[in-house]
Amino acid sequence: MVSRSFFQRRPRSQGVLLTPYQIQEVDGVTFSDTINAFNRLVPEWPALQQRHFAKGYWWLAYLEKRPVAFAGLVPFEPLPNIGYLKRCYVNPDHHGHGLQFKLMVARELKAKQLGWTHLVSECRVNNKYSTANFIKAGFIQCEPEQPWERDSVYWVKAI
Repeated sequence: MVSRSFFQRRPRSQGVLLTPYQIQEVDGVTFSDTINAFNRLVPEWPALQQRHFAKGYWWLAYLEKRPVAFAGLVPFEPLPNIGYLKRCYVNPDHHGHGLQFKLMVARELKAKQLGWTHLVSECRVNNKYSTANFIKAGFIQCEPEQPWERDSVYWVKAI
């Protein structure tokens, strides 16, 4: 059996190009400083609350040993078995490597492990990259009874 790291080091000329990024699920409380630092990079995002770290699930994407992206998954309270894709930020220097989509896939897998039945989220109307990734991941656009963000597009997926 060949290790995963073998393929990550293969040169492009051999026809296999795998990203050197590593996505790792992390403990929200332990990594709250790193997650908050990423969250502050988007001024429109409100501060995360302690409950997001304690009840949520968090991922960091690393290039070598440096975090370059983060994403979260939290329960969509008070509704049972529904997860909310809470934040996703990819450092602009690392756009174009599929990190947002890969973080969506990681969160969906976790939600399935938890026995959740649906995922919901939103993104800004003008965020064409997030919109494309939601569609690619199988989400459908929806209109909530009471929208919670202005200028947003809402997404749902049965899993």
